[in-house]
Amino acid sequence: MDYVRSGKVEWTGDNPPIYLKTDPQGDWSTLALFFRINGSDLGRGHMILVLEDPYGTGVADPVRLCCTDNPPLARWLLDDFVRKFGLFRPAAAALDALDIVDGARFGVQADYPRHVTELAEFDGHRVELRWNGLQAMFAVAQPPGDSQTGRHEMFSVFQPAASASITFDGRQLPGATVERDFFDRRAQSAALAHSESWICA
Repeated sequence: MDYVRSGKVEWTGDNPPIYLKTDPQGDWSTLALFFRINGSDLGRGHMILVLEDPYGTGVADPVRLCCTDNPPLARWLLDDFVRKFGLFRPAAAALDALDIVDGARFGVQADYPRHVTELAEFDGHRVELRWNGLQAMFAVAQPPGDSQTGRHEMFSVFQPAASASITFDGRQLPGATVERDFFDRRAQSAALAHSESWICA
């Protein structure tokens, strides 16, 4: 029996999301992703992406940031992956206007499984993504036809959170997680994504 998967491993690491709404029946008010890339053709690195008012509904001076310690990797992740993720496709204008900020310093604070906080500091700013009340892990193997890019197999171990928050320079950005369909279950719209790997079919 052949246990080796065919295809090119594009990247492997962690990619936990936080998606928030101020109105559970309305559009998403804030979207955030964290990337910890352990291996890719563009090396290793981190990225935090935050889009407040991602669809341009008129919020004054929304927080929209992309900070990293590897700009070529961050640009590739944005263009080849994030833009293809379902909730980010309608946010093209916000993504087009993003500046990629280099030189960010990343860290983590955790009292696992009560909470995990991924944080970054850059140019005098600080952003924190916090997942609270981490629940049971489950594994996913998603074929290319079902994955967000439509051409990669995606493998990950997800760990839903009971709640989550996004803070920029001490201000908690608007919204709360909402319950939604998440693979074969219902879960809040925030989760850790451990050992995530995308393999080009």
